[in-house]
Amino acid sequence: MYGIREVLLTQVRGDYSEHLSVGDFKLDCSMGSNPYGTPPISIPEITLRDLAEYPETDAALVSALRERFAPILDITPDMLVFSCGSIASCMELTRMCMVPGKTIVCMAPTFTAVTDDMATYGPAFKRVYLRPEDNYAFDAQALIDAIEENPGAYVYVDNPNNPTGQVFPLEDVRRVVRAARDAGSFITMDEAYGDYMPDDQSALNLVSEFDNLAVVRTFSKGWGLAGVRLGYTVAQPQVAAALHKVNVPYSKNSIAHELACQAIASGWALRTRERVLRDKPRVLDALAACKNLHVAHSSNGVCISMVYVDDDQIDLEQVFAQAGVRVVTCAGYDGLGKNAVRLNLHENVDALVELIAQVDELAGRAIASGGSSK
Repeated sequence: MYGIREVLLTQVRGDYSEHLSVGDFKLDCSMGSNPYGTPPISIPEITLRDLAEYPETDAALVSALRERFAPILDITPDMLVFSCGSIASCMELTRMCMVPGKTIVCMAPTFTAVTDDMATYGPAFKRVYLRPEDNYAFDAQALIDAIEENPGAYVYVDNPNNPTGQVFPLEDVRRVVRAARDAGSFITMDEAYGDYMPDDQSALNLVSEFDNLAVVRTFSKGWGLAGVRLGYTVAQPQVAAALHKVNVPYSKNSIAHELACQAIASGWALRTRERVLRDKPRVLDALAACKNLHVAHSSNGVCISMVYVDDDQIDLEQVFAQAGVRVVTCAGYDGLGKNAVRLNLHENVDALVELIAQVDELAGRAIASGGSSK
């Protein structure tokens, strides 16, 4: 119709942000925002006075990020590209790499909004499924095999993984990036939840070693600034220069710049990770004690987990809703179904632990009644 891509007229998007349950909830554990909120920040009057001007410099934020990651990578200004959240970074990297007939190698499940965008270009997908028999644990060799079988493909990996919240060991990530380089493939490591994992496990450690790698980060998660919409990509200068050419001009606004600098200075992401390391094991222990609920392989420091039941007829999102907990259904993730949900950590861990027990009981009733979650 009028030259609009046909896929956009017919596509049913899997992105969970477009399919959230509605109602009154005791706890909202759906979107992957910081469980503990926003750091102590404010907008200076001088920033508000300057809003009539285009944001011409990234100097202060570049300096703050350079200092933040100095122990693992010397990030020069020509290695950074800012964007409207990490999702925009991923979309721009896809634009940078896509040509007709391109194959995309990615895991499944993986972040749905990125694969929805990729589908716009009509690529061939080679999905490497995390297997239920392995409790959805990452298999580096399976991903390497797919890369080697599809030379020249564009490779996308989210680490920590969305929805499972597991962190892949850096040595496995290095093997994957090396395999991509040897196959003539560019690879994006989407570290949207990267501030929840130790720096020594980040693919940022590999940027100076590999010219086929881009690492995406955001201020939405660990920094508690999801509403600010600020992400960034780190890559070698030649890659960053190419990415600038498909980036939206002035994609980082003045207020975002100021608040991000304040957030870094506050150390909020580090404090958040310390709290997650204290609180998430309690949630994992509560899930381990359940008779009907299972939790996929996950990492203690990452705020999200994937919870599932064996009966694929159970709408687990609705079961959680009956107990007053808002979660994200995994029905839109490739390789998963409605019997799985993504659970974000909540600041009120005591309440969450209690409600998990209620969900387990409700799930047991639904299973006993033949699959009805009502």
